[in-house]
Order: sequence, then structure tokens, then C-alpha cells
Amino acid sequence: MRLFLLVPALTALTTALGFAIDVPWVLPVLNAIPAWAILYLVLRRGERGRVIGLMVWWALWLALSTIAATLLWNGRAEGLILNAAPYRDEMFDWLRTGTGRESSPSQFIPQHLLHAGIFCALSLATGSLVSIFMGAVLMNYMSFYVGDLILQCWGGPGAMRAVALAWNPWSMVRVVSFIILGVALSEPLLGRLKGSWPGVDGRLRWVGIGLAGLALDIVLKALLAPWWPQWLSVCVIPS
Repeated sequence: MRLFLLVPALTALTTALGFAIDVPWVLPVLNAIPAWAILYLVLRRGERGRVIGLMVWWALWLALSTIAATLLWNGRAEGLILNAAPYRDEMFDWLRTGTGRESSPSQFIPQHLLHAGIFCALSLATGSLVSIFMGAVLMNYMSFYVGDLILQCWGGPGAMRAVALAWNPWSMVRVVSFIILGVALSEPLLGRLKGSWPGVDGRLRWVGIGLAGLALDIVLKALLAPWWPQWLSVCVIPS
């Protein structure tokens, strides 16, 4: 319960500190430090399921804190968050036109596989230390897009739609899948250290769940993404 209550405070603190320092690479480093510390301290006690739950909780609060910072300091967020403006512009163009990588499996599947491959390799090679940093980078620019979309349509007819739908379901599935894989794949390296680490059998099961989640992400995106612009295009100012 203490960790459950501590995660929101640490996430908000690292985001606020990152915005105060105003150096792009510092923000995701600060975001990643408490997340990895929690992963290590809890996983070494053999509590894999608890770690996964806490990491999902961390991702939720990272998204909320980044969205809040984007709403409060939009200009600074655009300049500070890595890949914020290019990703936002790509997503807004997709919402305006209905065409783009988001609704084209031939374009988004290779990108998803590349991100997943890099993330899994970093998790194995660094005990998830660097992959959590990568996850923070991805989460931050995705959350910036969500915050910027909400800000743009605030007070208009699409405000509640943006709040409800900007974080789309396939991205949520992808985030959870990355977390599961990051926890499970950190164990071969971290397990060499002293501690009561979880068993191998359970690890393989969780890797399978994570990979199945990545497949579900692709299926959901292929099915739902073509419909998403018609629900959110009202939020986007025409170019």
C-alpha cells in the first residue's frame, strides 16, 4: 500500500523536476529512475505479479502527469518532450484526413515490431533499466499528443470525446504488454543478484502473455484505427 501511494507522488515529482530542469533527455531519465527501483526492490522478493501491477500503475500516473504538464505548460512541453511535435503533427494529420501510418497495417506493423524488438533486447541486456527509459520516452510523447488534443478542443463539442478516446485502446494494450515483457525479461540478468527471484516457469508464461498482448494490439489497431478519425476529427483545427 505504501508503494501504491508513493508511485503517484514520485511520478508527479519527477515530471515537475524534469520540466523545471528543461533538458529533453533528463525528463525520461527522471521518470524511469523510481520505476526501475520499484521493479528491482519488489521483484527481488519474488513478487512478479505485484511488480507488473505497480508498473501499470506507474504508467497510468506518468500519462496523467505528462498530460497535466502539457495542459499547464504547453509550449514548454512541446520543446521539452522528445518527439512531441512530430508525433502530434502526424496524429493530427491522420485525424484530419483519415489516412496515415495509424490506419495502414503495412506501415504500423513494421514500426511496432521494431519498437518491441528494441524494447525486449534492452530489457534482457540491461535488466530493464534502459527499456524503462525507452518506455518513458514513448509514453511522454504519446501523452503530449493526448494533452495537446484535449487543450485544442477544450470548451468545444469534442472535448469529452478527446478525454475519452485520445488514449486509444490498442495503445493501452501495447503499454501493458511492454510492461509485462519488461518485467519478465529483466529477470535473467537481475536474477544473478542476491534475492528471492521468481521462477523460470512463471516467467515464460508471462512472456507469452506479453507477446499475445502485442498481437492483440496489432489486431485492435487494424480493426479500429480506420474508424477513429471520424470520432476525433472535430477536435483538430484544419491545417
